[in-house]
Amino acid sequence: MKKFLGTAIAAGMMMASTTAFASIPSAEIALGGVAPGMSVDEAVAVYGQATYRGDDAYFQNGVKADLDDFNRNLIEELKINRPGSGVATPAGIGISSPESAIVEAYGQPDKMEYDDGKNEYTYYASDSRMKLKIEAMNGAVVKIKCALHD
Repeated sequence: MKKFLGTAIAAGMMMASTTAFASIPSAEIALGGVAPGMSVDEAVAVYGQATYRGDDAYFQNGVKADLDDFNRNLIEELKINRPGSGVATPAGIGISSPESAIVEAYGQPDKMEYDDGKNEYTYYASDSRMKLKIEAMNGAVVKIKCALHD
């Protein structure tokens, strides 16, 4: 009986640990071909010239890049919340995409929160270097954030 109980507990723990995280590939955490950890120079080559304010770079396509405090050429985080920008994740999720497309593209999130009328889906990269956060409200995507994982 003890042997069976121990085996059952171990099996249950293994199943829980394998289904707890979506663990998407790092290559899926990007906006319009630019990913956290890339240089501002690489982003400019894709998006065009940026306007700088403080520790942030703003691109004409509506993407905001938060820059590293010590290396101002390193992108820590990318954000978009402007409809019609045409910027999307590698899986095709962009602003105004249907909320149902999020789980279709990435599976169940690692973390799901409801905050201020928005559903927040968070996915972590399988190598734990980055995370993707998608916010939806009234059935549509309203904000996408790609960031280096803290």
